[in-house]
Amino acid sequence: MSEKRIRQAVKKNEYEFSMHALEEMDNDNLTAEHVRDILLHGKIVAELTDDSRGTRLVVQGLVTRIKVEVVCRFLNLSRWLRIITVYVVEE
Repeated sequence: MSEKRIRQAVKKNEYEFSMHALEEMDNDNLTAEHVRDILLHGKIVAELTDDSRGTRLVVQGLVTRIKVEVVCRFLNLSRWLRIITVYVVEE
């Protein structure tokens, strides 16, 4: 899976947030616009294949110089991208 496919889904508004992602975004003071920007400009730093529901992609980007990761996956047989969780990377 590629960054290009993620970017296409975001540009077409073919993505959705899980309730967990929304809660985590709220906890870290992140907005949907922050997540959208990370998905459009960030880099895939991991592909997690150990889940029977499908490969999870970890996209990393910066929000005002703070490293943030977005975990997402494409829904089976669909172009829709589900944002599973979002978090600030603690270093």
